[in-house]
Amino acid sequence: MRTLPRPLDVAFTDTSSEALRFSLAHDRIAPLATRVIDVPSRTKTPAPLALELTVIGSSHQVILREANSDALIETFACFGEDARDSACPDWGRESVRHGQWAGFTQHRFTATRTTVHGDFPTAAAEVLATGENLAVTAENHLWVAFPGQAGALTALALTRAEPGRIGWQSWHCYPQHEEIVHSSSELRWAV
Repeated sequence: MRTLPRPLDVAFTDTSSEALRFSLAHDRIAPLATRVIDVPSRTKTPAPLALELTVIGSSHQVILREANSDALIETFACFGEDARDSACPDWGRESVRHGQWAGFTQHRFTATRTTVHGDFPTAAAEVLATGENLAVTAENHLWVAFPGQAGALTALALTRAEPGRIGWQSWHCYPQHEEIVHSSSELRWAV
């Protein structure tokens, strides 16, 4: 049974894919919708790990929590004037960052954008079907629809959850520009 997007009663605030920025240094932004998912740790006696998939007024944040603290905050959003700790995505190329995030040492991120030729609401529905098929379980995704334009939605899915690797994907649909942006992220433990 197909999961329908959660309708939001707020305006679609993303401007375009051109305004999207990526950051691992931005603070939390108040979410419009959140899905919290328990994920495995790579250690034998781990503190509990949870991944929060959040839709914000200008796209998404994915937050890895260890016990009661944020270990990683990935933000892919239209920041406007608050873009100081962010970068334009390197469209179509994987970006790898090294650090320490709850036992993980490598963060990988890729973003692509596609122009939709044809019926945009149908293309947006295909996004939901793809995300649902890729999600680890039926509960491991978050879809939201914005009012005012058919196909204005943001979708996130946990696509990998195993000790040493956690992956997620997002889709941002811009009907006003006939574009769909897809991102893929993964945390790895690398020696």
